[in-house]
Amino acid sequence: MAYLTNLMYGICETAVYSIVGIILMGLGFLIIKAFTPFSIKKEIEEDQNTSLAVIIGSIILGISIIVAAVIISPSSLQRQIGPSSGTQTESQK
Repeated sequence: MAYLTNLMYGICETAVYSIVGIILMGLGFLIIKAFTPFSIKKEIEEDQNTSLAVIIGSIILGISIIVAAVIISPSSLQRQIGPSSGTQTESQK
């Protein structure tokens, strides 16, 4: 039963973090778009500015790496539960 509970918490956390990650990626792109004095779409599509596309892609990858690091970090629920199945580690003995 504890396995199913942990599984459901994991699924819920993954769904929430996925939604938060998508929102943060969108906000990051909107911030980039707001601070550029030119049209990103026009520069990339019409003028074939590949260097701008590489820079925008790098910024989006950077934001996604930060979001992934937050998702991978242990959740507060896991810290409250402690080690699974009640076994003691060497440091607890």
